[in-house]
Amino acid sequence: MDILPIQASSVPCERVFSSSKETITARRNKLSPQLVEALQLLKFSSKQGRGISFTPGLDKKEELAELEREEESHPVEDLRSYLHGLQD
Repeated sequence: MDILPIQASSVPCERVFSSSKETITARRNKLSPQLVEALQLLKFSSKQGRGISFTPGLDKKEELAELEREEESHPVEDLRSYLHGLQD
Protein backbone atom coordinates (compact mmCIF):
# COMPACT_ATOMS: atom_id res chain seq x y z
CA MET A 1 0.00 0.00 0.00
CA ASP A 2 1.40 3.37 -1.03
CA ILE A 3 0.92 6.20 1.40
CA LEU A 4 1.52 9.80 0.48
CA PRO A 5 2.18 11.92 3.55
CA ILE A 6 0.39 15.25 3.43
CA GLN A 7 0.89 17.98 5.94
CA ALA A 8 -2.38 18.58 7.78
CA SER A 9 -2.09 22.35 7.71
CA SER A 10 0.43 25.05 7.09
CA VAL A 11 0.67 28.55 8.46
CA PRO A 12 0.21 30.43 5.12
CA CYS A 13 -2.80 28.30 4.24
CA GLU A 14 -4.38 28.90 7.64
CA ARG A 15 -3.88 32.65 7.25
CA VAL A 16 -5.69 32.64 3.92
CA PHE A 17 -8.67 30.79 5.37
CA SER A 18 -8.77 33.00 8.46
CA SER A 19 -8.67 36.13 6.34
CA SER A 20 -11.41 34.77 4.08
CA LYS A 21 -13.54 34.01 7.12
CA GLU A 22 -13.39 37.70 8.05
CA THR A 23 -14.45 38.68 4.52
CA ILE A 24 -17.22 36.13 4.01
CA THR A 25 -19.51 36.64 6.96
CA ALA A 26 -23.08 35.47 7.46
CA ARG A 27 -24.26 38.82 6.08
CA ARG A 28 -21.99 38.59 3.03
CA ASN A 29 -22.58 34.99 2.04
CA LYS A 30 -23.64 35.76 -1.53
CA LEU A 31 -20.35 37.29 -2.71
CA SER A 32 -19.12 35.90 -6.02
CA PRO A 33 -15.82 34.02 -6.05
CA GLN A 34 -14.30 36.73 -8.24
CA LEU A 35 -15.28 39.47 -5.77
CA VAL A 36 -13.95 37.48 -2.81
CA GLU A 37 -10.66 36.99 -4.65
CA ALA A 38 -10.43 40.72 -5.43
CA LEU A 39 -11.20 41.63 -1.81
CA GLN A 40 -8.59 39.19 -0.51
CA LEU A 41 -5.97 40.64 -2.88
CA LEU A 42 -6.83 44.18 -1.76
CA LYS A 43 -6.61 43.16 1.91
CA PHE A 44 -3.23 41.50 1.34
CA SER A 45 -1.92 44.52 -0.56
CA SER A 46 -3.14 46.86 2.18
CA LYS A 47 -1.54 44.77 4.94
CA GLN A 48 1.75 44.82 3.01
CA GLY A 49 1.65 48.63 3.06
CA ARG A 50 1.28 48.97 -0.68
CA GLY A 51 -0.78 51.87 -1.90
CA ILE A 52 -3.53 51.42 -4.44
CA SER A 53 -3.59 53.88 -7.27
CA PHE A 54 -6.46 54.04 -9.71
CA THR A 55 -4.62 56.63 -11.79
CA PRO A 56 -1.12 55.23 -12.29
CA GLY A 57 1.34 57.55 -13.96
CA LEU A 58 -0.32 60.76 -12.78
CA ASP A 59 1.23 62.94 -10.12
CA LYS A 60 -0.98 64.43 -7.40
CA LYS A 61 -1.59 67.72 -9.24
CA GLU A 62 -2.56 65.92 -12.45
CA GLU A 63 -4.78 63.53 -10.51
CA LEU A 64 -6.56 66.41 -8.75
CA ALA A 65 -7.07 68.21 -12.07
CA GLU A 66 -8.51 65.01 -13.58
CA LEU A 67 -10.93 64.59 -10.67
CA GLU A 68 -12.03 68.22 -10.93
CA ARG A 69 -12.72 67.78 -14.67
CA GLU A 70 -14.79 64.68 -13.89
CA GLU A 71 -16.74 66.57 -11.23
CA GLU A 72 -17.50 69.41 -13.66
CA SER A 73 -18.75 66.98 -16.30
CA HIS A 74 -21.00 65.09 -13.83
CA PRO A 75 -22.67 67.53 -11.40
CA VAL A 76 -24.05 66.23 -8.11
CA GLU A 77 -27.61 67.02 -9.19
CA ASP A 78 -27.24 64.62 -12.15
CA LEU A 79 -26.05 61.89 -9.79
CA ARG A 80 -28.93 62.50 -7.40
CA SER A 81 -31.50 62.28 -10.20
CA TYR A 82 -29.80 59.16 -11.56
CA LEU A 83 -29.86 57.46 -8.14
CA HIS A 84 -33.48 58.52 -7.60
CA GLY A 85 -34.36 56.93 -10.96
CA LEU A 86 -32.79 53.64 -9.84
CA GLN A 87 -35.01 53.55 -6.75
CA ASP A 88 -38.22 53.76 -8.80
